[in-house]
Parts: sequence; C-alpha cells; structure tokens
Amino acid sequence: MGGQSAACAARSMKGVSPIIATILLIAVAISLGVMITGWATQMANRQMSGTDSCVINTMYIIDSVEFNKSTTLNNTLLVKITNKGTEKLYGFGAILDNGTYIVQMNSSSSLIGQGGISSGYKLERERTTYITINLTDTSAGYTTMGSTLTSVKITNDGCPGVSASTSTITKYP
Repeated sequence: MGGQSAACAARSMKGVSPIIATILLIAVAISLGVMITGWATQMANRQMSGTDSCVINTMYIIDSVEFNKSTTLNNTLLVKITNKGTEKLYGFGAILDNGTYIVQMNSSSSLIGQGGISSGYKLERERTTYITINLTDTSAGYTTMGSTLTSVKITNDGCPGVSASTSTITKYP
C-alpha cells in the first residue's frame, strides 16, 4: 500500500502540460503588447495635441527680400511673406546674418513693422504681407548690415517652432 500512495502522489504533482504553458505565455505576451500599444498611442496623441500640431499646420515662405528699395525705404529691408499653411500667423521677428554678425530681433522690436498683422488680425492662408525691418540704427551698426546680408530668417509668434529663411536678397544702391 505504501508503494501505491507514493505513485499517486507523484502523479498528482505533475506540472502544467507544455501545451497549456505555451498558450499561457502567448496570452500574457499579447496582453502586454496591447497594453503597451495603448500607452504609446495615448502618449503620442498627448505630444501632438500641444505646440506640435501648429508645426504640422504652419508653412510660410519668403517671396522676396529687398534692401533700399526706394528713398523712402532707405536702410530698410522689405520682406514679402505668404502664408501657405492653415495656421494663422502673427508676431514676426527676424534673424539677420551677414557672415560676420547675426542680429536677432523679436516681434516686439520697434524696428520691425508688422504690415498690419497682429494677434488680433492674423495672416490667413494664401494671404501676403510686407514686413519692414528698419536698419537705420547707427549705434548698433545696423546701417552696414543691410548691404552685406547673406541670409534672412523670419520667425513668428503664432508657431515659434517654424520659421522661413532665404539667402536671396535684392540690394538697391
């Protein structure tokens, strides 16, 4: 009798069959995959809902940059901008580079004329405006900046992550 109970005990102590163990492992892996995918999707949606959405919808181009276009615009850059994106734009700033110096002007600079665009009257899609950048400040050395410019970059407050730049600058005598 003692031998029989030992055999019964050995039979009852058997583990889970390999087939059931494999099915359980696959189920756990699929459950983890579904949870991680859901978490990653939520995180991506949160990231895109903030300022990144404006980056996707913002696109504007610099049609032209002209320096000293006329005597009334002496030592002034005239920058033509067209909004090609769906995001409305306002608050233009500029980064001017002549290879030696870089001058950065934010949208609140008194040297930048916004062309009638403001936070209350934004530049809409397929609309154009002219930004003027006054370079007559002799104390800052801006008067020589315009004639030696190599590139102009225009920033905006509507979507600070997007800017437009050009190295095509028409200079008049």
